[in-house]
Amino acid sequence: MKAKMQRQTYQQADDLRRVQAALMRWVQQAGQHRYLHKGDVGHRVFNGGHRHPPQDLLHYWTDDSGQVIAFASLNLGWESFDLQVAPEWRLSDAHTALFEWCETQTLRFAERVGKPLTKLMVEVADCDPTYREFVEARGYRCEQQMFFMTRHDYDPLPPALLPPGFRFHDAQAADAEQLADVHNHSFTNKWTAESYGQVFAAPHIEYELVVVAPDGRFAAFTNLWVDAVNRSLLFEPVGTHSDFRRRGIGKALMVYALRRMQAQHSLRCAYVGHESADKNPASGALYAAVGFKKLHEIHDYARTFST
Repeated sequence: MKAKMQRQTYQQADDLRRVQAALMRWVQQAGQHRYLHKGDVGHRVFNGGHRHPPQDLLHYWTDDSGQVIAFASLNLGWESFDLQVAPEWRLSDAHTALFEWCETQTLRFAERVGKPLTKLMVEVADCDPTYREFVEARGYRCEQQMFFMTRHDYDPLPPALLPPGFRFHDAQAADAEQLADVHNHSFTNKWTAESYGQVFAAPHIEYELVVVAPDGRFAAFTNLWVDAVNRSLLFEPVGTHSDFRRRGIGKALMVYALRRMQAQHSLRCAYVGHESADKNPASGALYAAVGFKKLHEIHDYARTFST
């Protein structure tokens, strides 16, 4: 297939919406296993890439009719890039050209910001052998198993109640300090009220639900994204404050979110990814207790580049 493509970069919220709409169509055509979830796009750009302007990170291509046929996000923090291509263009010569563009652009961007890279990584699902062959032909080799993708089909939902005095809350912009605190005490300590406030104000946020403890602190949180076309939900991430673990709070939050989102959006399924037990034993146990079942593994494939 000879490609005629026009590249565009992120400039405004409509660009993100346009990319997400295309991605949902592709998932409808070819299945979720070959693609990111709609919620991953903005989360990786505005959260994972929060130190960089989004116009440096999110790029997309359109055909002669103006239809989005591919997009890429550059992830310097993970020494990687995500490239998603429409089903009819996937594994074509155009796909190869876009892949090479992503390699060159990611390396140049890293050099420009003073963090040169000698290695790049891409994610490959173990259930997608044709894409594995595609990246291996580009010189990439499997380096490590990154995480498991799991799915919940709403059959059944277990009972899960909050401890007395705890309550659910829809996070607001005014909660930035509390949100930074619960994120920092759930994972890596990297947020301030200002920096997470900027992430929360970015156009990718749909729902951030939290559990409020009796003393007013945020005890747990999760971000949620709804794919209305495929009627699916993504949890990314789910965290419990280190002072409130082993009390069933994370499970109660997830069950609440599943029930509420299904009622509001007529959902059929939900997804969440987690690391292996040796890296994060608590996450897999939590999601299994809620009823999520393993779908496939995501592996990092890496290629070394000369300096």
